[in-house]
Amino acid sequence: MSNVDLKIAMVISILFTGLGIAYAGNVKKGLILFGTVVVLNVLGMWTFNIFNKITVLIWIYGLYATYQEVQLANGE
Repeated sequence: MSNVDLKIAMVISILFTGLGIAYAGNVKKGLILFGTVVVLNVLGMWTFNIFNKITVLIWIYGLYATYQEVQLANGE
């Protein structure tokens, strides 16, 4: 098993929530998180601003989950 670079995973996750998790190896979780953020952003454009606030919380969770997934992938 090769080591997953934490810096690359975090940059990907900062730009695209969830895809850093997919990069670390948990593709299903990463794509679900990414899809959720996309849907919430679309809803936030057309409806209440609460969806944008939820998106920020999910983005923060995505950063934390990316760190955890990289640690798991690297066996740490």
